[in-house]
Amino acid sequence: MTTARVIGLGQRVAGDDGVGLAVVDALRARGVPAGVEVVCASEDAALVSLLETAVPVVLVDAVLGSPAGDVLELDPAELARRDAHAVSTHGIGVADAVALARTLAPETVAPSVRVVAVTIERPARYETGLSPAVAAALPHAVARVLALVGG
Repeated sequence: MTTARVIGLGQRVAGDDGVGLAVVDALRARGVPAGVEVVCASEDAALVSLLETAVPVVLVDAVLGSPAGDVLELDPAELARRDAHAVSTHGIGVADAVALARTLAPETVAPSVRVVAVTIERPARYETGLSPAVAAALPHAVARVLALVGG
C-alpha cells in the first residue's frame, strides 16, 4: 500500500536544476521506505497528473536563491510568495501546476503537498552534474524528504 509519493523535478542537462532528480537518486540508493512511491518528472506540467493520488506528496525541486545549497521546506503557496523562484523552462512552475491540478480535479488531488527546495544559482544549459554547494546539500534534502514521509 502506498503511503506517500515523492516527485523529483528537474533537468539533468541543466546543472543544478537537476537537484530534484539527484535527491530521488540518493533516496533510491539508500533505500526508499516501504510504501513510498518515488517518481521523476522533467517538467512541472507533468505534476498535474502526478498529483492525482490519495496520499501525501513531497515535491523536490530547485529554486533560484542565494546562497546556493540551502534546503527549504515550503508549501506550494509559500513557494509562490517567496523570493525563491522556481526554475521552469516550460512556462508553468510548481505552484502553478499544483493550483491547476486543484482546479481541474479537486477531489483527486493529494491531501497534502509539501515542497523540499534546494536553492541554486541560475542554471546553465548543457551542463551535467551539480555544483559543490548544491551537491553538499543532498544529504540534508534527503533527510528532510524522509522526515516528511515518515522514513
